[in-house]
Amino acid sequence: MPQRKVRKYFSILFPGILAVFLFSFTFISEPLPRIIASFQRFLAELPEEKIYLHQDRQIYAPGETIWFKAYLTQGPFHLPSTLSSTIYVELIDAQNQLIQKEIIYSPDGFGSGQLQLPDSLPSGTYLLRAYTQWMKNVGEEYFFQRPINVLSEFSFPRPHAQTVPELDLQFFPEGGNLVEGILSKVAFKALDSNGLGKKVKGKIFDGTWEIGSFESNVLGMGVFALLPEKGKTYTVQIEGDDQTFPLPAALESGLIMAVTNSPKSDEVVIKFLTKGKSPGKSVFLVAQSRGLVCATGQVDLSNQVAFVRIKKKEFPTGIAQLAALDEKGVPLAERLIFIDHQDHLQIKIITDKATYQPRERVRLDIEAKTTEGKPATANLSLSVVDAEQLEESEHGTSILTHLLLTSELKGHIEEPGYYFNTKNSDREEALDYLMLTQGWRKYTIKEALTGTLPEAKFPKEQGITIQGTLKNTKTGQAEAGGTISFLSLYPVISSEKTVTDTNGKFELRDLIFFDSTGVILEGKSKNNRTDLEILLENDAKRPSSVAWNPNQWLGNTASEQKFISESTLRKNINRAFDLDTTAFVLDGVEIRGRKIEEPNLGPRIYGSGTVNMQVAGNPALENLLHPLDLIKGRVAGVQVIGSGQTWSVIIRGVGSINSSLEPLILVDDIPVQLEFLHTIPVQEIERFSVWKGADTAIFGARGANGAIAFYTKKGNSSDKLDTQPLRKPNPKGLRGYQVEREFYSPTYLPEDSLSPRPDRRLTLFWAPMIQTDSTGKASVIFYNSDRETTIKAEVEGISQEGKAGKSNYFYSIKKDL
Repeated sequence: MPQRKVRKYFSILFPGILAVFLFSFTFISEPLPRIIASFQRFLAELPEEKIYLHQDRQIYAPGETIWFKAYLTQGPFHLPSTLSSTIYVELIDAQNQLIQKEIIYSPDGFGSGQLQLPDSLPSGTYLLRAYTQWMKNVGEEYFFQRPINVLSEFSFPRPHAQTVPELDLQFFPEGGNLVEGILSKVAFKALDSNGLGKKVKGKIFDGTWEIGSFESNVLGMGVFALLPEKGKTYTVQIEGDDQTFPLPAALESGLIMAVTNSPKSDEVVIKFLTKGKSPGKSVFLVAQSRGLVCATGQVDLSNQVAFVRIKKKEFPTGIAQLAALDEKGVPLAERLIFIDHQDHLQIKIITDKATYQPRERVRLDIEAKTTEGKPATANLSLSVVDAEQLEESEHGTSILTHLLLTSELKGHIEEPGYYFNTKNSDREEALDYLMLTQGWRKYTIKEALTGTLPEAKFPKEQGITIQGTLKNTKTGQAEAGGTISFLSLYPVISSEKTVTDTNGKFELRDLIFFDSTGVILEGKSKNNRTDLEILLENDAKRPSSVAWNPNQWLGNTASEQKFISESTLRKNINRAFDLDTTAFVLDGVEIRGRKIEEPNLGPRIYGSGTVNMQVAGNPALENLLHPLDLIKGRVAGVQVIGSGQTWSVIIRGVGSINSSLEPLILVDDIPVQLEFLHTIPVQEIERFSVWKGADTAIFGARGANGAIAFYTKKGNSSDKLDTQPLRKPNPKGLRGYQVEREFYSPTYLPEDSLSPRPDRRLTLFWAPMIQTDSTGKASVIFYNSDRETTIKAEVEGISQEGKAGKSNYFYSIKKDL
């Protein structure tokens, strides 16, 4: 941005003539150059990352799946991040205990995955959070965090006993201080025992005399004017409350900074007033937003009052910090403001109808544009839910509120969507109240002045890091100079080696592997000894959970009872139509010993299939990449489509009562999801069998779509364990990237309208990776459920230029149109 000279002109705003300065990027003298250079260094050496998770919804029942899309951005312009490729997603309970953790691969700033809630999870409020290792350098307060509710028919937690006062009232003089004899703006925030804003009104007293009154907005915030007098103390009394709250004491002399940020003006106006001992003949002003120094200047205080105007176009949309410094660079006053250019990504959702029949096909078109109306290339995610089964705040967190507001502030921001909803006539006023009352601590002017940067203790991760210790099992001593070998067979074959240090420690960085089933760690000493043990340390230092308030009374409102009733009905439907819901895949165990058995005895439980084929010993089959490649084109009547992580299998000539065409998949006679096959190397498979037609009767209803079983090699190398270096297949505690499951959405043909299975889905459709084309458009197709209800489609996303956006759309499902 080009530099501009300081311009002076005169304006009569009060009695008298006041100096007014208009400036931008004016390098005058110390300490400004040091501060500007420090912020530039901060952006270069500690570029900021932010994460936002878009979920299919915010209310769940035990046993359901949380589907999410991760948006990872970097720098002040929120561009898709290339700094980190590893995102950690956690679910934490009210006691700050970890319920579930997944690692998501995000090579280009986008990733998606799922959290499967345990069936036994009790009702309550849980914390969903996401972060990268790099984000730890600025503090856990800036992780993505969102409370979600889990509602169960079996348990309803009650609030804990209150240990805090009924009302917490805090006061924030504008700029930081009150000064005797200067009229100032005082902001306040009222919080109830749950830490939420409480609407209040009250009176102001100077001793025993009432001198004014005030009233907050619905979020518990507001402002009032106060002219402090020498020798007086001030208190407030809340209407209907016996508590008395003291106001901050006023200084005898000092500087007051008052800011006018009117939405009707294209300028921010800053007024400086001084009294008594002056901070100097002038003060320095620094305005910065997300580390970008947007404006600087020197303000003449010789008349004890001065005005400064800054064009809003100098700032990006979002929070900006204004700071006044003395001639030594010591901060005298600070103020946050919010600049809103309304330049977010414009997203439009269109359907071919406003009302549909149950199970009818829906085509949903999405169009993304810039504020200038030009097509925008954007990465989006879409959630389609039954709105009548959910009660969610229309003012909750979105990608827009998170990137521009909540990720920049410390502490809980209640109803952040309120400040972005143009239907709220007081939103700009309420947003300014928030700026006056909320703390900001990411990188302060004081740190910039000294040139101190937060220490980068945590690295940027382009893959997964494995850390641990190699020990001698007989002596318990660390094995220095030993070799650790890593082998992964999925998604591609890769290997790495490292040598342990003098303490037996090792670290392997930037590894790309999914799950850990196909991973082998091998340790050996300098002289190839085998009495070694690999101890992993990956999850030893999980970040602590910041304070949050999970105490909510769940399950007693009409909407919550309706949600519980519907979720119970869905479970009963699943039990009735999916006859076997009790099968579990158990954790693997390592058995050392020698087992004598005849080779290739075939399946132990279900007998021979319609088609059986030996894999081991056949090089043409053993060198294939995926287990389903073994079947593709080799078994008549079986259609296999896909590659990489996306596969589908259909066995012709079978029918389904499960609204699905996917056959039963087994590994060593244990039912598994099709995605589980991604974790099994073909080299580990001994043989496979396929059941079709009448042969599927042995599986009952589960085999309605046919069955495919893979049998892995067992016991063939147990006699070599004593002579080979230590091998740890699927090492305990080792976690790879999550293998993403595909969201199931049924496809209804005309004859399916007579299917006996009811369809009462809550989440009808979830599409985490939608990319608009050069015209800014994209389309998806899905099918409705059986319920006559209102459907909500929610699209969130971000453009290539870092502009975020969100849009909601509603349509109806009705019978007999």
